[in-house]
Amino acid sequence: MYPNDLDRFKTGTVRLIVCDLDSTLLNSQKLISGTSLKAIQAARERGIFVTICTGRIPEMMEVYSRILEIHGCIIAANGAVIMDTRDGSCPYEECLDGREARKFLEFCLSERFDHMAATAEGCYYSPGSERIKKFEQYNEIAGKENLKQIPLYPFGSDYQNTETMKIYKLLASGLSTGQQRKTEDFLATLPNSCYTSSEPGLLDINAAGVNKGRGVQILAGIMGYAKEEICVFGDYYNDIPMFEAAGFSVAMGNGDDEVKRKATVITGTNDEDGVAMAIEKYFLGK
Repeated sequence: MYPNDLDRFKTGTVRLIVCDLDSTLLNSQKLISGTSLKAIQAARERGIFVTICTGRIPEMMEVYSRILEIHGCIIAANGAVIMDTRDGSCPYEECLDGREARKFLEFCLSERFDHMAATAEGCYYSPGSERIKKFEQYNEIAGKENLKQIPLYPFGSDYQNTETMKIYKLLASGLSTGQQRKTEDFLATLPNSCYTSSEPGLLDINAAGVNKGRGVQILAGIMGYAKEEICVFGDYYNDIPMFEAAGFSVAMGNGDDEVKRKATVITGTNDEDGVAMAIEKYFLGK
């Protein structure tokens, strides 16, 4: 559904499109459809820079940034990292406080929660982790494309070494409602950390102040774009700050109701090529 008073967004106001990946640009098979690729290429031909902003770490985005042919900056780890795909440099990054990271990981261990640490050198995971399967799945895809795989390491007997690691984000997954509430109460005792959620039962922990909206603002500053020139796409809670940083926001049809209420418009689902649908309507005039 589209409000009728938004025709002005067909006129070239937007110069930057930022898309979430999972459940937004990626369909249920974790693929980017040919229809979406065609729409993105057409937007680029109109002078719009199209990139991605995701909770994934940079190493878990290479397959998709190559498919999308992004020659410039992408936003990773919920805004903790901005990486230039042309040379692998990071014009911006914000890591967690090492002591707080250790406290959180020890809390997860004591509660027997599935937990991970996404670092500059790879991902560390807890014994018996189910979440690690998603990273193994990515590595399988990357291997088929002859791309770099993510180094995966089981946590050692203690977490002392995490105090000196360059940690972009922490994860606690598979949480029940009560477990998530208990985890959020614990996180409230860590003043240099913040959290969000990118799917049910999952908490993403970053350094205080880090979120996708801040990432979009920093990227816009680097590229010289104003808020009114930015369009973003998303589906879940961690995308809401990104909506607030853009002049035009699009919620996916499969998105959470709160996200839909925050959006300028609502498009089709990720399995209906909702991103392509909105690009074609507002930027290609179809």
